[in-house]
Amino acid sequence: MNTQSRIVNFSPLGLEAEAKADETVLDVARRTGAPLGNACGAVGICARCVVRVLDGAESLSPPTAIETRVAARNKLDPAERLACQAVVMGPCRVTTGYW
Repeated sequence: MNTQSRIVNFSPLGLEAEAKADETVLDVARRTGAPLGNACGAVGICARCVVRVLDGAESLSPPTAIETRVAARNKLDPAERLACQAVVMGPCRVTTGYW
């Protein structure tokens, strides 16, 4: 992946797109047509948009306070992020258990 870009790759779907400024992984998923659950309107409380970061975790914004609470409540793995809270700052590759 080009380290100067903000390309988000949705694996194994083969879909990818460049994130615009301040876009979250969920925003990019919606634009590319990657099916990603969301029931709370992207406010970070439902945890339906959890993705596993396969590459580029350092290219995502640090977890928000809401994300930290939801991750603890749902016992998320450290490699899992809420797509609605993770702002894309560089290239990354994500997946879910249902793709």
